[in-house]
Amino acid sequence: MKVTIEVDLSPAEAREVFGLPDFSQIHNQITEDMIKKCQQDPTKAFETFIKPAMESGMSGFAAYQKMLADFMTKTSTK
Repeated sequence: MKVTIEVDLSPAEAREVFGLPDFSQIHNQITEDMIKKCQQDPTKAFETFIKPAMESGMSGFAAYQKMLADFMTKTSTK
């Protein structure tokens, strides 16, 4: 027997049902602060927020490329 139950919940309702904390106010405050800092000094904001994210993204991509290259090398030698 197969039973399907469909529940229609908003994200806030789902958090409440599962007992998860609501961080929406903290998220909004952090976002507002970041926007203000970006507007005040775009260069510093780039150095502080965007550059580290880009560097970590690129290092992750490089690791992914290396993994694929290693996989291809190991596969082609067999």
